[in-house]
Amino acid sequence: MSTLVIKNFPEELHALLRVQAQRHHRSVTKEVVSLIESGLAVPSQPPKLSLPLKLAGGYRPTIEDIEAAIAEGRG
Repeated sequence: MSTLVIKNFPEELHALLRVQAQRHHRSVTKEVVSLIESGLAVPSQPPKLSLPLKLAGGYRPTIEDIEAAIAEGRG
């Protein structure tokens, strides 16, 4: 196992972490490992996206339209 040292960890955040660890019946170290694992986990499925919005006149922009608008600074 490796050791990780975090310098200047905010006291308020440490207090919240301690409370959450107690709630889950874990040590602070195990809680941190659990949080990091869940944060780095690859989702099994990509998030479902909503349908594109219809603009005036019923126009639906394509991804190319959106990318062009962003490139032109209109995004």
